[in-house]
Amino acid sequence: MKRIDSHPPANGPVSAPDPRAPSSAPSSSSRGAETVRGRALGRGIARQLGFLSAVGVLAAAVITVCTNVLVARFYHRWDVTSAGLYTLSAPTLETLSGLSEDVDIIVFLSRSDPDFGGLERLLEQYRAESKLIHLRYVDPDRDPAEFIALSSRYRLSEGRSEGGRLVSDAALVVARGEARWVVGAEDISEFDEEHGLIESRVEQSVTEGLRQVLDPTPVEVCVSSGLGEPALDDAGPTGLAGLAYTLRRNNYDARPVDLGAPSSDLALARCDLIIVAAPRDSMSPAAAQRLLLAARRGKALLVSVGPVLADDQRPAQSGLEPLLDQFGMRVRPGLIFERDPDAVLPVGLGGEAFLSAPRAHAITQGLLQGDEIRYRVLLQLAQGLAPLDRAPSAAAPASEPLARLTPLLGTSDRAFGVLNAARLAEGDVELDKVEHDSDGPFTVAYAAELGTSTKDKRAGRLVVVGSASPLLGSTWQDPTLAGTRRFVESAVAWLVARPLLVSVPEKPGRQVELRFTEESLAEVVRYVLIYMPGTALFLGALILYRRRSASAARALPVAVGKQARKEGAAK
Repeated sequence: MKRIDSHPPANGPVSAPDPRAPSSAPSSSSRGAETVRGRALGRGIARQLGFLSAVGVLAAAVITVCTNVLVARFYHRWDVTSAGLYTLSAPTLETLSGLSEDVDIIVFLSRSDPDFGGLERLLEQYRAESKLIHLRYVDPDRDPAEFIALSSRYRLSEGRSEGGRLVSDAALVVARGEARWVVGAEDISEFDEEHGLIESRVEQSVTEGLRQVLDPTPVEVCVSSGLGEPALDDAGPTGLAGLAYTLRRNNYDARPVDLGAPSSDLALARCDLIIVAAPRDSMSPAAAQRLLLAARRGKALLVSVGPVLADDQRPAQSGLEPLLDQFGMRVRPGLIFERDPDAVLPVGLGGEAFLSAPRAHAITQGLLQGDEIRYRVLLQLAQGLAPLDRAPSAAAPASEPLARLTPLLGTSDRAFGVLNAARLAEGDVELDKVEHDSDGPFTVAYAAELGTSTKDKRAGRLVVVGSASPLLGSTWQDPTLAGTRRFVESAVAWLVARPLLVSVPEKPGRQVELRFTEESLAEVVRYVLIYMPGTALFLGALILYRRRSASAARALPVAVGKQARKEGAAK
């Protein structure tokens, strides 16, 4: 049944709308529904965005906390200087790793002092390596009361400069309990007037101070004399001043002892270490007997002796045979010549000065890295050593066993020994055609320990090197002989059962004044007048070109559109 509208429109009948035709305008109710749905959707998106933002902030906070925890637990610093000015050396790292008690380092420099910046950065490296290092900075200008109190506590000299500033003779103090070590301002840096450089000595002084306060009891070292040995105060390349200086800086009290004098018995009884360094003459039986008795009483001995030649240039007895017999070793007579080209130094005949290879032992740990050799030890005019192939002499009691021997240094298979050195001095000698009296490889250094240590008695220790050169001054004067220095220092430390001696390599100096040569001036002119203006012009031209290219690219679509509209209007 059809519905008839009672009020038809005035303009005539209107046909019913086609339900399939799209609506041209939504009704008010549909528009309202869409508005409600849009608002609900917006609120949902806002809530999601807020939740995600909160999660992001929480995640960032968690990452920040975790990063700080990791940084605190695994602290690390990078030294980006080309010369490694703030990188600690191996002896310093070994000293810090051996700390078992808190150590205070108090710095008395003003922050305006030119040495303060470098000192602070290096000391931070010490604190980064060991949590037992505690740093304290006392500025005399800002904290005069604290400065005066600490100066009195550590018994420092203090005063005032002409300008009225408080000054002290100490740049810093290293302290552990009642033990203290004062480092003066002159020990912080050294000025090289010739080259205009300041050389930092902070690490050497601070590490030395750590060693001094860790074990303030000095080690008594007796150095043999009376057999033509070099003097302790001889600073030449064949003297012992370098060795004595290194010992004294590490709290070793070195003094000469004449082994041939009857009074030396009492002197040797007070010694912790006895050094026989490069004697030219044979040792008397009485002196050798004193060394033998000292070894049996638990003393440590370091013997460095090369071939001893008689008047006919043939090997002679050194007088140390009873001591070597007690420790189960003997000398292989003959002057060693090394023929391995990688180990020979180009001096003399070629081969009598050579680099010996270290063998695995506690003394040579710093010379080896796994199975690889990091450093070699330079020896000159060396002789070989070997274990005893017979029973010990009657001088040694049968109740005492032979010592435990460990090789320390050796040669290559190509080395050989010559007994008659006189034939080597006969005009031009072809070394490869010289008759060999013995063939390598040779062991040129041994470490030996006599018996076992007990609570009441320490085992006697001995290190023998078949050359006189390692203990001489050139070892400490030539910076390239780091391996030889480290070997001697490690041998001393092992003998007395103490930490490794401090021999911190010197840091390169830094320039403190401007010095221009003709070449450097020409380079400055090129940079100022050519390179810098040329670079600026090139960059300006590049920027101008890019701007014009961008303007042209933006103008092209506009021009194309205008042209298209014109063509459309024409059609």
